[in-house]
Amino acid sequence: MIKRLMTALMALWLVGVAPLAPAAEDPTAVVRDTAEKVLNSLRTDRARYQDDQALFQLVRDVVFPRIDQERTAQWVLGANWRTATPAQREQFINEFSDLLLRTYGTALRQYDSEKLNYLSTQAAAGADRVTVRTEIIRPDGPKVSVDYLLTNRSGEWKVYDIIIENVSMVVTYRSEYAAIIKRDGMDGLLKQLADRNRSLNS
Repeated sequence: MIKRLMTALMALWLVGVAPLAPAAEDPTAVVRDTAEKVLNSLRTDRARYQDDQALFQLVRDVVFPRIDQERTAQWVLGANWRTATPAQREQFINEFSDLLLRTYGTALRQYDSEKLNYLSTQAAAGADRVTVRTEIIRPDGPKVSVDYLLTNRSGEWKVYDIIIENVSMVVTYRSEYAAIIKRDGMDGLLKQLADRNRSLNS
């Protein structure tokens, strides 16, 4: 239940209502800029994005460059990242990213009239990790707090985790995948992800 809510709310990052920010180097601007690009695409050509492939391509082109896929994969696997082989790490990044692509892209279609307010950015001077705090305003329910955790490892701010009402996407997946790895090993997890992605693709 929490994961379904999380993926649906994650998509609202893409549909923020703040003006397009000019400075992409600023972490809050990264979130806003991504939101506006996707929202403008959906507004101007909504019929096109009823097609899954077009929608997923939009996510690949606009959202994925703003996600630190390797850092997210490391945090999701936790201690299991250190014991995974380079080939297993690469496969996990690919399979996990593919899974996020579909759950994230599909969740976009649930967007209706929610609005995204930007509250503040929490970071110490010179920090390479920051938290951009936002809240979702829903017409038929209470506000929902959504925090975006970003890291800057190569001169660009990128998202590596999303925390919704104090529930971390990374921690949620880590708990699920750690149990699978304990039971079936790393290769067992990779097989489950690959099978699920093939099922979604079909």
